[in-house]
Amino acid sequence: MPEQVTKQSTPAPVLKRRTIFIKKKLQLRYMLLIILSVLCGLSIMALELTATLNDLFDTYPVLVQPIYDQFLPIVSSFFYKIIIYLLFVVLISAILSHKMAGPVYRFEQTCKAIAKGDFSQRVHLREGDQFTELQDEFNKMMDRIESEINKNPASKETK
Repeated sequence: MPEQVTKQSTPAPVLKRRTIFIKKKLQLRYMLLIILSVLCGLSIMALELTATLNDLFDTYPVLVQPIYDQFLPIVSSFFYKIIIYLLFVVLISAILSHKMAGPVYRFEQTCKAIAKGDFSQRVHLREGDQFTELQDEFNKMMDRIESEINKNPASKETK
């Protein structure tokens, strides 16, 4: 019975990112879109609240007057809560953008290495990162390309 040669795959390197902003432009644009969306939603809510309170005051001025007397303290308390909420949105959007920018960065680095002629390079993403299906398909593609190159030694010589 002939011996079967199995291709031993090297274990994926453990990737630990030390910075939150790996691709600053991409991440900042992503964060800005999230923050602007939240601000638009808050603005719409504030306009609706103001319009509703104006309608109530016009309809029932005597009943709503105590609310207007306490309006400034209520608004200042509400303003501080919105600031805290926006800080949470910034933090969460930074984490989410990091989960997207890290894989994009790894793909870019792997593609640069492949462009230099190292067809053994593969993309290795962390568990929980985005684009893991793309990573799998990319690595399958590179396995196929590398096997085709190894079958046809003439293609190596044309470089």
